[in-house]
Amino acid sequence: MVKTSMKLSRLVVILAAALAVGALPALVYLARSPVLIVTDAPFAALYGPDRMKKEQSAASRALFRRVRPVPVADGAGPDIVEIAITKASARPFCVLFPRRLSVAAERYHGQFPDIRSVIIGGTTPASELPAPDDSLFVYGTDRDTDLYRAGLLAGLLAGLKQAPPGEEGFPPQRTIVLWQDRFVTADQRDLFSRGAMERDGETAVVFIRGSGEMPEADTLSCVVLAGTGVDYLDRRPRSPVVFFSWLDPAMASPEIAVLFDDSPWGLAVPAAILAGKSQNQGQIPSKILILSDNIADNGIFRTLRKSAIKIP
Repeated sequence: MVKTSMKLSRLVVILAAALAVGALPALVYLARSPVLIVTDAPFAALYGPDRMKKEQSAASRALFRRVRPVPVADGAGPDIVEIAITKASARPFCVLFPRRLSVAAERYHGQFPDIRSVIIGGTTPASELPAPDDSLFVYGTDRDTDLYRAGLLAGLLAGLKQAPPGEEGFPPQRTIVLWQDRFVTADQRDLFSRGAMERDGETAVVFIRGSGEMPEADTLSCVVLAGTGVDYLDRRPRSPVVFFSWLDPAMASPEIAVLFDDSPWGLAVPAAILAGKSQNQGQIPSKILILSDNIADNGIFRTLRKSAIKIP
């Protein structure tokens, strides 16, 4: 009887120790200060609530700390944004702001200079953003890497469309269009071309800034919309599209094969890591989402995924 009691006691101790060890990571996770992401209503509608929850869960796992949205109304003033942040957490690890709320970021930084405030500046030139300091961090989009990868992906996607026959003795002509915004530089156009031609050296790359410059539809193999040209999607394009956008994939048309996301949610993990290292400025490549439902060829899908992590 005594031996049985001792065995039970020993078992209880072992189980209690196992539970304590198992609960320790959860306790550490909950004890760590959260990452807050200020999110206004228009962005939430475009990004998609279900997608945001998935990104929140994935970022929380990757950072091993809670990642929480701070919802604010469209047009909320800097003081209202500050109140919403302080209600969400008195001592966050860092607070991520979209570029359009940079004034609110500066106000919050002024009130709480010991907390890391991060502005995700996108493609906006550094001269048009607040100057970083010891706890105000400004991260832009790494457009060099983005456009190189976009060229690679466009070259791969171009192969999915039947190209029109070339002249006698020449291969079929594939044409890739980069519809560029005002921030794309000459060097970045070169990177895009290099990426596109790595797949097919005979590919023709065309750069446009308006719909009037678009080549004939029959000659198009892939179109890349780099921050502009959204109205092109209304034409029901017959070629694959690479889209630099925060659009919810559930709202994407079947022609959109790849999305480049440089929103605070898309860049939350690398931005928080850089902030943790006290790096007050830097460039982060967009998060690339390949829409598998719009790509029937599994081999192409796998190749696209590999290309999406290459660097120039």
